Amino acid sequence: ALDSWPWVSAGQVADFPHNGGVAVKHGKEEVAVFHLPGQAEEDGRWLCVQNLCPHKQVRAISRGLVGVKPEGLITLADPVYKSIYDLRTGSGMSHANLNLSTFQVKVDEQGQVLVKLPPADQMADSFARQSQEAAEKFNFKPPPRGSHPDIQVPRAPKNGVNLEW
Repeated sequence: ALDSWPWVSAGQVADFPHNGGVAVKHGKEEVAVFHLPGQAEEDGRWLCVQNLCPHKQVRAISRGLVGVKPEGLITLADPVYKSIYDLRTGSGMSHANLNLSTFQVKVDEQGQVLVKLPPADQMADSFARQSQEAAEKFNFKPPPRGSHPDIQVPRAPKNGVNLEW
């Protein structure tokens, strides 16, 4: 993380489930913040990664299954595609070329969970580049934004404003 990145509020400690994650919106993108109170090491109690699956671009990482290997490695299984990541580093374990971006997390004296994040537009650009690179590596065509091409949904203007899905 760059020193110039701000600490962004992700909520209060009480907002986070023990041994689970929560999606936190930052601009157009999301990060997944995990609270693991049983970890002996301070740097393993709060972890943050992108909430976007680098393979299929599904926003579900925060709902992943967290596990701890006997040697202490904290893992995360993507809840949809079952890809496994090292939750501390974001390194892909089942696909070495697919990694999650990681972010620093801290809790202040008032119990506020803070995540060190880049400006929202920079994060969105970075995630878009990462998704494009993954799509090219795996010959994956992300679904088009909006409706499926075989399902026609009328998008009539409402009060003179076009509907953007």
